[in-house]
Amino acid sequence: MPAPHSTQPVLTMRTRFLHSLLALALVTLACAAETEVAPPQGPVTSASRDVGAEVSGAMIHLRNWRWQDVMNNMQRLKDAGFTALLLSPHTSTCGGDYSEGYDPYDFTRFDGRFGSEHDLYWLVRTAHHFGLQVYADMVMNHMCSRDSWSYPRFGYNDFHHEGDVWDWNDPYALEHGMLWGLHDLAHESEYVRSELFNFLVKTNNLGFDGYRWDAAKHVPLWYWRDHVVNNTNAWGKFSFGEVFDGRPEVLASYAEAGMAVTDYNLYFALKEAFRFGGDLSKLDGAGYAARDGLNAVTFVENHDVEAPENRLLAYAFICAYPGYPSFENTPLDDPTMLNLVWIHGNKARGTYRNLHKERDVLIFERGDSLLAAFNQSGEWQSRWVRSRWTDRKLNDYTGHVQGDAWTDGGGWVEVKIPPMSYVMLAP
Repeated sequence: MPAPHSTQPVLTMRTRFLHSLLALALVTLACAAETEVAPPQGPVTSASRDVGAEVSGAMIHLRNWRWQDVMNNMQRLKDAGFTALLLSPHTSTCGGDYSEGYDPYDFTRFDGRFGSEHDLYWLVRTAHHFGLQVYADMVMNHMCSRDSWSYPRFGYNDFHHEGDVWDWNDPYALEHGMLWGLHDLAHESEYVRSELFNFLVKTNNLGFDGYRWDAAKHVPLWYWRDHVVNNTNAWGKFSFGEVFDGRPEVLASYAEAGMAVTDYNLYFALKEAFRFGGDLSKLDGAGYAARDGLNAVTFVENHDVEAPENRLLAYAFICAYPGYPSFENTPLDDPTMLNLVWIHGNKARGTYRNLHKERDVLIFERGDSLLAAFNQSGEWQSRWVRSRWTDRKLNDYTGHVQGDAWTDGGGWVEVKIPPMSYVMLAP
């Protein structure tokens, strides 16, 4: 029985020592608050990224991680197989130590609950040393709630004053109403746009490789297209919008503006299918990822929504399916999850093609790289399917099944799947 593939890179003792020594030096410099090094005026060179990274890479959302803790775990994040780190929002907030960063108070100050601007600068540099990308979570729709409507760079006239969002299906209401009582910035104001641009430039100067646009649907699409994404694309940075909408045509409108999107269309399908009694056949071709995998950030859970009942199967699915998977605070010592990260990065590539679908069993392949099979019943399942491979031995890279599978001269292979589990077969 092939064991789950190791996610640990092969490093010599000397290489490990040098990596650890340099990481320690970078972290030590970051801690030297009395002798802070000013952030550069121009962007730090980003870690290398190609178009394929949006498919072969895997992102982890380090929600509520302090910058020092991220730096201290950089080697583990690298060894786990993640390629990009999404941080919590980095501006000062009204909530102080209780804030998760989504209630900004001052876009000019990058010191807050998670650390200082100095720490953030060294975090990005440390990540780049390890070949990891770092994404900033940008809150540009609103400011925190204050009775005075007074902020260091904004005043009463810089906001909309039409109350909370009154119709969640009306674009005007979404763009002019307050999201959960948070003060809604008036993006039609040239002054507001200039302040937000200064915020973006200051963030970019720290060397971030990409951006998440929080509450993207609550900001006019023309603003993202003409004032934000046009700049980040020119700077060579990846970005994706949090578009909380399950309609593919809505997601497509944001992708056409130049950004990737959170695939809520797929999330809602996962939520419905990966529950007890759910129908896996509905996942064939589901989600925006099936239409435009390069611009779909796929996920199982995040800080706004819960995972499906069968959480592990859902994660296994997005790691085999088209799209750029995002993991939510995944423990770095979870071998099952890290095995999925490895499978996505090394096997899940090529055109999606369904091989078999029914309520409890779903089997598909990705080009000539991977055959993925899922079983949501309480019993072992076995299905014959016709793959792209002929006369080949296929290993199960999950270790869930003993023995190998063999394709015959016509490509037919018997796929065996344990109850409430999955297998990932490849040569």
